[in-house]
Amino acid sequence: MKYSFLVCVFGFAIISACNNPKNGNRNAETTDSTATIKKELTGNFYKRLEGTIAGKKVVMHLQRVDDDDVSGTYYDDGSWLNVSADTLIGQDSIILTAYSFYESYFNRNSKSPLLKLKWNGNGFDGVWESGDKTKKYPVALTEKYPEGSYPFVAGMYKDSVKAFADRAKSPVAEISFEYLESKNSDENGKWLDSELKKIFGLAQVERSTGFKNIAATYFSDYKTDVAEQQKNGRGNEFEAWMNYTNNSQQSVNYNDNGYVVIDFLADAYTGGAHGNYSSTMFCLDVQNKKQLVLNDIIKIDSNTLSGILERNLRKEYNIKAQEALTTVLFDDFIKPNKNFYFNANGLAFMYNPYEVASYAQGQIVIFIPYSDVKHYLVPAFAKRMGIK
Repeated sequence: MKYSFLVCVFGFAIISACNNPKNGNRNAETTDSTATIKKELTGNFYKRLEGTIAGKKVVMHLQRVDDDDVSGTYYDDGSWLNVSADTLIGQDSIILTAYSFYESYFNRNSKSPLLKLKWNGNGFDGVWESGDKTKKYPVALTEKYPEGSYPFVAGMYKDSVKAFADRAKSPVAEISFEYLESKNSDENGKWLDSELKKIFGLAQVERSTGFKNIAATYFSDYKTDVAEQQKNGRGNEFEAWMNYTNNSQQSVNYNDNGYVVIDFLADAYTGGAHGNYSSTMFCLDVQNKKQLVLNDIIKIDSNTLSGILERNLRKEYNIKAQEALTTVLFDDFIKPNKNFYFNANGLAFMYNPYEVASYAQGQIVIFIPYSDVKHYLVPAFAKRMGIK
């Protein structure tokens, strides 16, 4: 589901496939049966993959739920690229489109690169192909969970209700929760699972019960909205807008060194010209059982950080030195927010639609290499991340 509503302009391809046996690693199920491969690649999964794309070292996080819903991210020597696909054919092959926030901003009509991957039992082999098909590079990815990383199970809960129960063709309200669940049952795994549940607003209840309760409230509110429209005599006028959606998704952006970064994406449509969406980033320090705040990563005053943000915004969004930031943003300045996240190469700040720019601009993400804030990094964080 991740960002699928943002990438509908991208073309998706399909590939013929065959079956390969899987030999799992120390944190995955170990078996040689073809049946297990079919179950893993055709069912729900989360995979942490590392290897090379075009000779560059990368780490990819890929998850699948609900048959053909595949999404994830990967990074090499910089910020993240998103990957998404809407079709899987066979048991061991997949084609993903790869795109960044910046490319989506500048090249809305361009064709994105493709990752043509085939499962080999321990990971994926394949080819990276440019959107214009003029360049191709090898891809080699292996599923790995080194010390300080954590395995997950991905799952989906969804439900719907009709606006008019007696109509065969009625507007509907749909709700879905794409969730992650810790595979480990040790102390770290239990804490991590508790934090994942909290992100959805679930406390002591099981996920299925909590999701069902949230859905019941959502459907009740939907029925009230429909009744109000009918009462005001606007039912027919607004019926085309009565197909409400409410979707949320947890996905992994980083999973190393005792840290897990979760992107919680929520998108909803409740009538009108378009829906809305937002991402909230949760940086979890599993080793110390806490959610990180910015001061756990860098000690820096707001004005200095704003200057660093502006410099990287200009570079990433191609804003010339003599141009005002209002060529992209609402205002001619950018301030840090609390919606930050990180990988092995740097720190990023996520600004959702309407926060600093219009809906049409999409999410604004500013990536700051650690080299730009080296003197401000908290020593304990830099040590764990191996930043010298």
